[in-house]
Parts: sequence; structure tokens; C-alpha cells
Amino acid sequence: MRCGSHRWSASGPFLTIQHEVRPIEGWLYRGALLLSLAFPVIAFSTGFFAGEVRVWILMIAMGALAIHNLTSRWKVLLNRETRSVWRRTGYREALGAKAEPLEPFTSVAVYQRDKGSTEGLFIAKVYIVALMGDSGAVVLSHSDDREEALELAQAVSRFLGLGLSVEGGQSRAVGARMEETPFTGERLPDLPFGSGIQFRQDARGLTLELPPCGWRPTYAAQGAFAVLIAVGGPLFLLRQLRQILGPQAASTQVIVIASSLFIACGAFFWLWVAREATSRWSLNASSRGIEVMRYGPWRHRKVLRLPRSRIQDIDVRDARTHVSRGRGIVIEHDQGHELLGMDLSQEELAWAGSALRRALATRARDTGAELRAS
Repeated sequence: MRCGSHRWSASGPFLTIQHEVRPIEGWLYRGALLLSLAFPVIAFSTGFFAGEVRVWILMIAMGALAIHNLTSRWKVLLNRETRSVWRRTGYREALGAKAEPLEPFTSVAVYQRDKGSTEGLFIAKVYIVALMGDSGAVVLSHSDDREEALELAQAVSRFLGLGLSVEGGQSRAVGARMEETPFTGERLPDLPFGSGIQFRQDARGLTLELPPCGWRPTYAAQGAFAVLIAVGGPLFLLRQLRQILGPQAASTQVIVIASSLFIACGAFFWLWVAREATSRWSLNASSRGIEVMRYGPWRHRKVLRLPRSRIQDIDVRDARTHVSRGRGIVIEHDQGHELLGMDLSQEELAWAGSALRRALATRARDTGAELRAS
């Protein structure tokens, strides 16, 4: 198995993660180191190249490069018997690597590296796999492929018996990602104070109505910017052309076409912002699966039906889709994930995520018994 440039494997009480090196590459580095060490002996004993400064510099550089690649290769060894982790990630660890106890670590995490340094057109996102504890994090590996990083994190979680947290989500055992107590006769816990979530339970299962995000500061600023484009763009262009062409500038085709483009762009951007700010989510969850519907005054109803067999996890964490990003309820399935309920409070998100998992775990006859009891 691999995670980025690292190979990992589990054998007995050991799980090893190390930099992948091809055999020929290893022999080349060893040969270069041997040649650089033997060069002074050959030069002084035979007299060849003894006075060639450039050759000496080349040999020293070649030896330093070989030492760097031979001593600073990434290697992590997890020992389940002694409950320890041993790491070698650079010169310091190569000279005095020591095993650390695993007791301070409480979970395994997958998260993205600092977003400010990894987002961009030509810079791929990097996913980190790390052991997390109160004293900090110990990085085990990294990859620009999310599935590779997640596969390693799940293996480490199972190997050490620790919980797994994916991109800031709740720490849970890998095998318990979808486990939740089914609904029986008791009512759902009370919603957090002031919550706008509405719910009902009937023969179809649990139905949640999540409120729209509303015109929060981000959306309000984006809407104002859209209006500025639609109104300010034509006015600014008209002013500039008047300085060049005089009073007849308003009647030229250039100002008409350019103003139409500004107004169209501003209107399109404002419509997109209004759709995101006013759209609601409606979810119906039962043992059969989840039906997700998004609708609003500026949006046509869009329905997504996910059978229970396709759903892999329901979590509360930071995520991003092609149309939205933020902290919300993430429904992972075999073809990707859905992000909904952004900008709800953490208490509301936790309540809704738990309710959805419980609805999926409740069999149809359990729902019927609950309805009869109520």
C-alpha cells in the first residue's frame, strides 16, 4: 500500500511507513558515497586530480547528497506490543531517533495542510495523516490523494484501536462510523435553544427542515459587490468615455454593449448569491436511505436519493464542494459527498447529524412501534 511517496505495510505487531526507494536508486546513492569517500585516498596515492579544486568540490557535493538521501529518508514504525512510535524524518532523528509512547495520543486524524499555503491553481492540496493528542500532533505520512491518506488513517486507527477524525470531524472508531442507537419509544432530544430546525417523525421516517443560511455578512458583502458591478461598472465607463468623447458618449454602441455586460454579470452574480443565501434543505431519513432536497425562492427543487447501501458516513466537519464550503453535515457516499447545513451552530449540526444516523439505524418495524407508542 502507498500514501503519496511512502509505502506502508502491517506485519504482526508492527506497522511500517517509509519513503519508497527503488533498489537501483539505493545502490546509486551507496556507490556515490563510496566513491566520494575513496576519492581522497586515490587522489593522494596516485596524484590524479590532487590539484583539481573543481573535482574536489564535485566529490564533496556528491558525498553530501548521498548522505542526505541515505540518512534522512522518512520512516515511521508503530509497535503495538510496546505501544510506541519511532520516527526518522531528518538528520536530527537519524542521529538520535527515539521511540515515543502512544499513551498521550487519543486519535488518528486526516486533515489538509495549512490552507493558505496549499490552495492555488498550481499547488495541490496535501492531506496529512497524524496521531493527535493533548500535547500536539505527530505526522505519520502525507499525500495529495485524499483516498490514499484516508486508507492509511483507517489502517492506523484499526491497528492501534484509536478513533478516527476526518478533516475536523468527530473522532470515532472506523467500524462505528455509521453506528448509532436506533429510535425506540423515546422522543428526540430537545433542539438547541433558538434553533430554526424543524423535524417530524412519521411512517416515512425522520424529516428534517434546515433553515437557510440567510444574508449573513459574507453573503451580504457578495450581494453588495454584485450590485456594485451592475450599477457602478456602467457609470464608471460612461464617465470615462464622456471625458474622451464628450456628451455624445452615452449614445455610442460601445457604452450600450459594455453596460449590458456589466449589468448581466452583476445580475448573474447576485442571483447566485441570493440562491445560496435563501435555499433550504429538506432531508428524509429512514432505514431505506436518505432523500435530500434543496429548494428556495430562487432555486428549482433538486432531489438526491441515496440508498442505505451507498451511504458510507454522516459526520460534522469542514468540507468543500464545487458550489459551497464551510462546516456542516457531510454525507459521504460511493460517488462523493454532500455538504449541507452550513452556518448552523455546532450544537445544531451535532444534533442533526446524530438524528440522521439514528434514523438510518432504525428499522421499519421499530419506527412503526415508536409511532404507535406516541
